[in-house]
Amino acid sequence: MAELIFTAVGDCIISRRYSVHGGPEFTELVELIRSADVAHANLEVVTPRYPWIGSSEYGGMHLGVPEHVLDELAGMGFNLYCVANNHAGDYTYAGLVDTLEALESRGMTYAGGGRNLGEARSPGYLETKAGRTAIVAFASSFTTGSHAAAARPDMPGRPGINPLRIDRSYVLDEKRLAALAEIDEALGTAEVSRRRRRFDLFPSEWKEGAIKFLGADFFSGDKPQVRQIPKEQDLEDIHKWIRDARRQADFVVASWHVHMGPAGDSNCPEIAEFIPDVMRRLVDSGADAVVGHGPHQLRPIEVYRGKPLFYSLGNFFYAIEGIPRYPAEMYERHKFGADATPADVVDVWERGADGKWHAFHGHPPMWQSVLPICRFDGGQLVKMELHPVVLGLSDQRARRGEPRLACGAEGRAILERLAEVSRPHGTGIDVIERGDRVVGNVTWAGSSAI
Repeated sequence: MAELIFTAVGDCIISRRYSVHGGPEFTELVELIRSADVAHANLEVVTPRYPWIGSSEYGGMHLGVPEHVLDELAGMGFNLYCVANNHAGDYTYAGLVDTLEALESRGMTYAGGGRNLGEARSPGYLETKAGRTAIVAFASSFTTGSHAAAARPDMPGRPGINPLRIDRSYVLDEKRLAALAEIDEALGTAEVSRRRRRFDLFPSEWKEGAIKFLGADFFSGDKPQVRQIPKEQDLEDIHKWIRDARRQADFVVASWHVHMGPAGDSNCPEIAEFIPDVMRRLVDSGADAVVGHGPHQLRPIEVYRGKPLFYSLGNFFYAIEGIPRYPAEMYERHKFGADATPADVVDVWERGADGKWHAFHGHPPMWQSVLPICRFDGGQLVKMELHPVVLGLSDQRARRGEPRLACGAEGRAILERLAEVSRPHGTGIDVIERGDRVVGNVTWAGSSAI
């Protein structure tokens, strides 16, 4: 492979048409995306066909949108899509299959979802003038029942996403563990666990040395902590397909939807302890770029063995205001009656009872991102520029959530904050002014800028 230009964005919660809009900050952003040979996006919506049947398990909101949003993304220049995320099952497996069919009918390259586990694990392939690109996509943050199941000779599989499951357990010191065991006995739940274990129907549920309390495993240790360990079989399967893609393509992208932070936190800027090791191992298996997304805000950038690791690229579209309808569970969750409308849901999602901005709407970093333009030569990263992006938090609802290039002090602040969190990972970001625009020039150990 000679020269290739790669770009990527994180979560695309896109619900309406944007191609009709103008403005230099938007059109210049689109031109940058179109300049890349390979442009990745995480499709954080589904396009269910009639009738829209909402799942009882959903990723915070039911993100169902019309099919034409796919044409909007393709028109912007995106040509490589991840469908593995916590909203893939918002409209049951049928809504996911509808989405896959809509992508396939348009010839759009995707990975991370399928009619069974084998399909969901498999790479998608994109042909470009710069060579053949493969994508392997998977999620560690997803709703119950939305991961795909394998087919058998006598049974079909289950449609769903490609999972990298995380085994979470808890460590307590001896005193606290004894107190937990006492509570377990007092509630009667310890006896329930003993009876269940005597049946021995599900031996994989029971771990040596653990106290099973309310479905969670607690172990004895020197100090309290939360352990998060990726499931080794899932990792082995994902690495198998990364290696397969390496043999079949010139350029390989790994795309990972992972919200997790320390101690099991979610949607936070900090990284769970297992994430760096998993990303580096993906490069060791053959990935040329690893794109993280999920927590809806920027996380650090690292360059490992000449390959970029984006721990999270944050939101790129966040346009819940354009979602046309919601299932009954969404209204019940917010204590609405049958006469409520989608605008009522957005009202309460934006503002609490006190009328103040809250949740995502009250946290500016969730409305900021960057567009990286990565230039590869001979399979190695030789240059990376970061273009700061804002999503219009203060805009009127009809335009809120639309990405555009950030200018001046606002763009500088985004890059400086990203530089601060990336520095411990060996990454430098120098802010360069280009007229009223700012660009981040990325440096790393071994790059020509150092």
